[in-house]
Amino acid sequence: MAYLSKEQVYKIKKSNDLKLMKNYCDEDKTNGFIHLEYARMLIHNKMYIEAKEELKPLLGTKYNVAVRYEFGKIAFALKNYDLAREHFKYVEENTYYAPERDKARYALARLEFDCKNLDASKKYFEELLETSFDEVSRLNLGRINYEDKNFEEAKELLKGLLDSNYSSPAKYELAKTEYALGNIDVARYYFQSLVNEGNTKALYKLGELEFNEGNFKDAEEYFEKINYTGLYLPKTKYMLGKKEEAINGFKSLLNSKDSQYSAIFLSIILIKEGRNEEAFDVIKKYMSSYDMVNDGIKLKIALTLFKELGVFFYKEYPRMTDLPYTDRQIINYDETRALSHININHVNREGKNNFKNDIDLYSLLTEVKEKLIDDIKAPTLNLNDMYHLDYPNIGKQGESLLRVITTAGTKDIITMFPVFSKRDNVVENEEESIDYDSRVDMLLNKISTLYQLSKTNDFEFSDAFSDSEKQLIVELFDIKKYVSDKKKEDAMNNPNMMGLDSPFMGSGFNPFMHSNPFINQERPN
Repeated sequence: MAYLSKEQVYKIKKSNDLKLMKNYCDEDKTNGFIHLEYARMLIHNKMYIEAKEELKPLLGTKYNVAVRYEFGKIAFALKNYDLAREHFKYVEENTYYAPERDKARYALARLEFDCKNLDASKKYFEELLETSFDEVSRLNLGRINYEDKNFEEAKELLKGLLDSNYSSPAKYELAKTEYALGNIDVARYYFQSLVNEGNTKALYKLGELEFNEGNFKDAEEYFEKINYTGLYLPKTKYMLGKKEEAINGFKSLLNSKDSQYSAIFLSIILIKEGRNEEAFDVIKKYMSSYDMVNDGIKLKIALTLFKELGVFFYKEYPRMTDLPYTDRQIINYDETRALSHININHVNREGKNNFKNDIDLYSLLTEVKEKLIDDIKAPTLNLNDMYHLDYPNIGKQGESLLRVITTAGTKDIITMFPVFSKRDNVVENEEESIDYDSRVDMLLNKISTLYQLSKTNDFEFSDAFSDSEKQLIVELFDIKKYVSDKKKEDAMNNPNMMGLDSPFMGSGFNPFMHSNPFINQERPN
């Protein structure tokens, strides 16, 4: 049996010769050091089951702490974060060897960062300052401060790493931080510096930056340099007026990981181009493929769906008051409603995007309408149009630019407010998302309306409802969900009470009658 020195073992590890190392392990069953290093090689090659088998006999030996660390690495790689945390904490608390403790703390810091436990991650990284993990900990503390929006603190940490072994990742994080601080040229400089080093990820970020700054030609150039085919490219094409290229680009992404957003942008463009039937087909396919109940962009999709269904089924959504303000204005414009909205949110409301107090809102609205021409229309991938007008000192904070949002292809003003520059963020929608009871009420009105229309119109009900609406229909059939706790037992024992608390009461539509168009349909899973 050949004896291996540590240097020879490390040489085999460096060559990644698993077969040779296994032969030595088979020859010497008692050499824990060789088996530990072989297990580490297996982990490096993602052979986790085999690694566990090598490690198990070493538990309880002098290699116990090192073995627990390797088990933690395996659990972390398999995303079993609770088990990984348990192993790493064991190492931290049971080793007397500072480098082993620091390794465990670094692993815990990374684990907590991945789990979005930023405070815990920050604590571990701070404990690693002035150790062998100092520089990488400062880099990650910069990232954590960026995530926490502590941009100045992040900047200070990252700038100190520009001459370190981590200069490239620090420069990348610093570029993001400078952009968040509004230092556009500085961010551009850092990204460009990384591009000069051959960093293609930075080239993508440059494209993203230029897109967000409205420099669409530069953005297109950067995206095409890296053969990028994601969402930003067709968005950029559309902003450059290359509508057919944009449409084809979004169509090519309908079966990709970006399919949801591609369907939305594609349907919006088609609507704005007057190609309603094409848009309707996109929406139908999209809504039959995705469950919208927990989707963060459901309101935008719903708006597009309602707009298109209006072309085929009805002129006005049954319960307009249940939709957000902007959606209602796009579907059914009301100038009085617009004046009221602007007055409440941008004249009498304290905060950002406010007019000066002496503004004559009605006169301004009339004057602005006359100034809206296509030459000042800003490209947008929303169902509304956007303009920017120069108005000296129109805002309470000295803003001299007026952002105007109108319904597509018209001068019907939905809202307008002062901004400092064209890149200022649009104010958030002031209205909250639709609550569950309102969704139920809206659905019932929709069913009732469509059922009446079905007597004179030729269409299939299965294509008229999104997955979330279908799921809601299934839920409504379970009357137990809508009987109060106090009455539940009596209701279940007395079938005659089953309709007392039903959401269908008073709606003019009874799902339990044979005329219900859904009775003979297969329920969605």
